Amino acid sequence: MKKLFFLAAICSLASFDALALPMDWHGVFGVDSATIDSYRRIEETQQQTTGPGTQEYQLANGQHAAARFQTYLLRLSPEIIVNDSSTFKAELTTGYGRGGRLGDSSTTNAGTSSESMANALYYYNTNAGGSSVLQVSQFNMTLYSDTATYIIGRHTYHWGLGAVINDGHQIWDRQIYIRDGLTAKFKIGNFDIAPFFSKIGSNESLTRATRVREYGASLLYDNPDNDIAFGIYYSKKQNNAFNGTVLVDIQNTGTATPLGKTDTKLTDFYLKKSFGKTSIQGEVPILSGEIGHLYNSTSTSKYGAKAFIFEAKHELSDSTTFFANFGHVSGHSGVESSYDAMYLNPNYQIANLLFRYNLMAVGDTTRNVFDSYITNAKYFKLGSTLRSDRSTWNFAAIYAVANETAVADTKSYNHDTNRIFTATTSQDNSLGTELDVDFDYRWNNETHLGASVGYLFTGDYYAYTNTTTENTAKNSFVILFKSSLEF
Repeated sequence: MKKLFFLAAICSLASFDALALPMDWHGVFGVDSATIDSYRRIEETQQQTTGPGTQEYQLANGQHAAARFQTYLLRLSPEIIVNDSSTFKAELTTGYGRGGRLGDSSTTNAGTSSESMANALYYYNTNAGGSSVLQVSQFNMTLYSDTATYIIGRHTYHWGLGAVINDGHQIWDRQIYIRDGLTAKFKIGNFDIAPFFSKIGSNESLTRATRVREYGASLLYDNPDNDIAFGIYYSKKQNNAFNGTVLVDIQNTGTATPLGKTDTKLTDFYLKKSFGKTSIQGEVPILSGEIGHLYNSTSTSKYGAKAFIFEAKHELSDSTTFFANFGHVSGHSGVESSYDAMYLNPNYQIANLLFRYNLMAVGDTTRNVFDSYITNAKYFKLGSTLRSDRSTWNFAAIYAVANETAVADTKSYNHDTNRIFTATTSQDNSLGTELDVDFDYRWNNETHLGASVGYLFTGDYYAYTNTTTENTAKNSFVILFKSSLEF
């Protein structure tokens, strides 16, 4: 609670000092309570196997089969209008992931990039915020001119469906894409052009030897008259050789080493088209280039990750909508000539249980339960939305399989532990089938109460132990209650 009092004091001082200027406050506060039954997704109640190859999650103290936790979410967004052409904007929060767990005063995401390749690549590709007591995740000036709008400072950006570049604008988004630098926005007819340049911080020296920078541009054609929008986002990120901020231990040697010199590119295509009451959207992010010293300290590795994501919906009436989602997110086979796994932004989720939580965090306090990503999966989702004046129901079914699995007598890759291992047996590719129900009740325009249920018919992918004796997959379910206040 000390964090919240400290944040309130800061906000009070800021309000006092800014009385001479118009200030507009926005924000979100939310609290939820989650129960995940059979979080390990196996029948066994004892720790059976350990090591980089097994899919068995670490057993928590007390050997309980269910996980229960309550969390809060906090975002305060002041906006000061300095004059007709200048505005100052900020976002204040606390802890890691824009909040924390009730009853827990920790401020870190507990888990280092050396322990999780997913975290390492997420930080490398999106530059997530930190985890201090008072977290200022945005602070920037917006300058308006006749030709363009310029954003200078720490700000966010959103592209397409938010599969990679995601500004965290939804109420329950825990993460935020951060850009420290300059973005210029030009509008020419139906074209929106936004070149940018940003610096990524490090704990190293202030010389070029440790510099990390990113630059690029997005181009979007948006024609509302024809109900079509399409464009491309391109960025190039360069990490110099002596930067040691991002550490990796993909070979499970026990010693984390710097990722080293990298030169990667993100090419992200986006399309949206409407046909009356039917609309489709698609996003195809492709990561390429040189990713650094993943496998040894003498050579760099090729980066070749990609995803294909499509969303379609049809509005049958004002109260009923049907939707279908399809996605293919690449995984890594275990070969050491390249790295091919794509990790989507943790804000982009398609199910209430699958991909939603980092279940290793239940029994391992050095990890965060919301550091979870869609990766190594091919999925299909079908559902409907029913709306009334105050309530909304969502019903969905999700089927998913893994693109890459362990193959006997070859080097394989565990996408949960982010380790290469030599497989002794082959792994099933079924992730499972999930049934979801979501309910949202609008108490008023600012206050929402809701509940979510997800039941996973667990696939045998999670039974893999890399031994001749596999575990027995067990169905799992989640029950979530939540309330939020927007202002």
